[in-house]
Amino acid sequence: MIRTLPLVCSDCGNKFIPNDELYYRDNFLSTNIKDVHFVCSDCIGKWQAKWQIKAAEFFEKDYVLTVTITLADGTVYENLDCTPLETTVVTSEEIPEAAQRKLFAIYSDWDAARKKNYLKDCTFKDEFMRTTFSCETYGGEKFNDVAFRFNMKGQIETETPVPEYVLQQIVDAYRIYEMQNKE
Repeated sequence: MIRTLPLVCSDCGNKFIPNDELYYRDNFLSTNIKDVHFVCSDCIGKWQAKWQIKAAEFFEKDYVLTVTITLADGTVYENLDCTPLETTVVTSEEIPEAAQRKLFAIYSDWDAARKKNYLKDCTFKDEFMRTTFSCETYGGEKFNDVAFRFNMKGQIETETPVPEYVLQQIVDAYRIYEMQNKE
């Protein structure tokens, strides 16, 4: 039997005829086509126009990534859970794919800036009466065969100047290196 289903927008409540595409909102509780939440083209257009991202700030704490988004109309969405994927950032708020892509571009810049000073790799070389390290940060800084030692106070000293943010990571990496060599 062939039946009809009047298309009513779940946002504005008006009946509509779809254009080239039929928009609907995922509803995992739907077991019947009558339960599907259809959305008209006008409401989709308004939704997409609303999501013009002016600014976004990412935060990470205890391995939980959140974002605060400011839209062009001044609306602010604070501390949305988010997950970066290949080319988009998915948030706990339903946003258009174009906005997800823009968020990913902002996220990529933020992630590169925060990783800039972190060690990408680090190796140690023990020779007679001399220990050296070679390392590179994600920002591209390289330090090759830098001799170092720990003074009587337990502080690291290097033969050439190395930024403090790198030295702290070298100390941590060297402790791990020593523990691995004891085993």
